[in-house]
Amino acid sequence: MLSHLHITARQWKTGLKWTLYAALFLLTMVFQTVILAKHPILGLKLNPVPLLIVCVCVREGPEGGGLFALLASLFWCLSGADYGNLSVAILPAGAILSAVLCRAVLTMRFFPTFLCCLAVSLLHDSVIYALKLLLAAGRPSYYTETILPSVLLSMILMPPVYLLVKAVHKTGGSYDL
Repeated sequence: MLSHLHITARQWKTGLKWTLYAALFLLTMVFQTVILAKHPILGLKLNPVPLLIVCVCVREGPEGGGLFALLASLFWCLSGADYGNLSVAILPAGAILSAVLCRAVLTMRFFPTFLCCLAVSLLHDSVIYALKLLLAAGRPSYYTETILPSVLLSMILMPPVYLLVKAVHKTGGSYDL
């Protein structure tokens, strides 16, 4: 029975591409939680994980990229991220909406992807801040002092993330069932 299973070169490339995306996500998550958390820049903690999730979703499309966004945000939630359960809802929805918007209205170039990453990161951190404020775990001035500068400073990491995702995307083509 196994002799009838044949994997084509295109399927191997596609599998390699998604394995590289998963490895890139894990490296980004480790980079964020180990290096950026212990060494904040200007006293702010950067958040490159949403940038990676949105970049992959925009590059791969709403179907494959949306599945990646859902699985990556679920893995991020299960790793113990702060309010990770909100990330499971916000990041895939924002990433899929970004992918649809970039394919239908905008182009899949750097600047539209940059704007989508900025919007999703700002939405993600704003919703978490609003929940903290609602649960009396945050102060009102925290948004302008920390959230906005952190999101804007995180966008410095967008060009390398975008270039890495673009390089991984070239590894293999899409595989339609």
